[in-house]
Amino acid sequence: MTGLLARVLTSGCLALATVGASVLAVAGTTAVVATPAQAAGPRPNFQMPVACGETWRMATYYGHDDYDIDLTFTGGASNGRPVLASYSGTVTFAGWGNSGGWYVIIDHGGGWRTLSLHMIEAPMVAAGQWVSTGQQIGRVGSTGNSTGPHLHYEQVRDGVKTESYFNGVASGITSDGSPSTGPLYISGPTSPARNMTSQNCGQATSNRQVYESGSHSGWQMLPVNSITGSATASMVLNGNKLLYTVNGGRVYEASSDTGWRNLWTGISGVSNNALAAINVDGVKYVYTVVGGMVHEASSGNGWRNLNTGISGASANALAAINLNGVKIVYTVVGGAVHEAASNSGWRNLNTGVSGVSANALAVISVDGVKYVYTVVGGMVHEASSGNGWRNLNSGISGVSADALAAINFNGVKIVYTVAGGTVHEAASNSGWRNLSSGVRGTAVSATSNSGVKILYTV
Repeated sequence: MTGLLARVLTSGCLALATVGASVLAVAGTTAVVATPAQAAGPRPNFQMPVACGETWRMATYYGHDDYDIDLTFTGGASNGRPVLASYSGTVTFAGWGNSGGWYVIIDHGGGWRTLSLHMIEAPMVAAGQWVSTGQQIGRVGSTGNSTGPHLHYEQVRDGVKTESYFNGVASGITSDGSPSTGPLYISGPTSPARNMTSQNCGQATSNRQVYESGSHSGWQMLPVNSITGSATASMVLNGNKLLYTVNGGRVYEASSDTGWRNLWTGISGVSNNALAAINVDGVKYVYTVVGGMVHEASSGNGWRNLNTGISGASANALAAINLNGVKIVYTVVGGAVHEAASNSGWRNLNTGVSGVSANALAVISVDGVKYVYTVVGGMVHEASSGNGWRNLNSGISGVSADALAAINFNGVKIVYTVAGGTVHEAASNSGWRNLSSGVRGTAVSATSNSGVKILYTV
């Protein structure tokens, strides 16, 4: 046994006790008695709980508990590396346990749960919060009953541990070789270690059907022709609704006045998850992220995608507004919101709004005041240029850290979030009560037209 592997000893009991199994003392050892099966739903398409493209070593050891996996990074130090949600679901526990250290349990529905143990610090999520596949929930550490940095991971079916599958492939980590630990209770051999490369690239990287929903029709979801995408941006120009999508790194434009014909703008090579669009004096401007650099393309220059010089930007969050003819772009750089304006040579200045999700960002202006919305620990925060960018908790809670939109609707600030897989609406004139629209989706953009609020979701 090496120092890189956990000596968890009792963490398996902690985990199963948490999800509904009984823990007994048997002949001086600890054993787990599984609760009866409760007809679990189909196995979710679990992904590895680590970053896309990284290769990790999966291993176990004698007495570890069957099906428990210890993950260590093959490309360097494991300590501090991101721990991701392996599938979407609701966080049922995020906190401290003496054996598991800082750990998280996610309920994925249908009787399925996952556990991630020994994080370096308090988790980035909270109980009751909805998380998306690939969303960061913490960082690898060695807290609790552990002798070296690693991630202890389990998949649980109806309260009973089972073999973990990643992207449909069996992990191969089944037996710990000990008849005293379950749920198999068989002697040897211990499952051999093996390497696997993560395909956990986030739900937002895949292209899905785009839907339009309007407040005038009870938010009825209607497919926008056959348009698919991984990110959307929208605006209204001369009464026509314009929809921008990213599909395979290419930006497309569709308009309601042409029957939503989806035309490639020529913009390519962009992040699949960051997109913003604004109108300035009838010229359409689209903002994307290419290799951490924000690019601007416009209908006035034939959609040539030009580097603004804004660098270090998250590839998953981008927002823009037109304020009195000045184009202003907001990015997340190192967990802090930055602001850059076209009239200052795109100097990217830190607003001081920090500790935010790198995957969700929205901005509006009301009476010349700029309002920025972010997600911090599952809570929506609001900061404005009128209060020195103090980031204040709106009270909107339990939301996805991967989706956010906002509009100025007749002077009322309205924020759209995703909670439990559905889009919620909260308004400043109702105390930010977060009400479900019934619209399903994992990403959302919003606009308004002739007094109607319009959502585009994927």
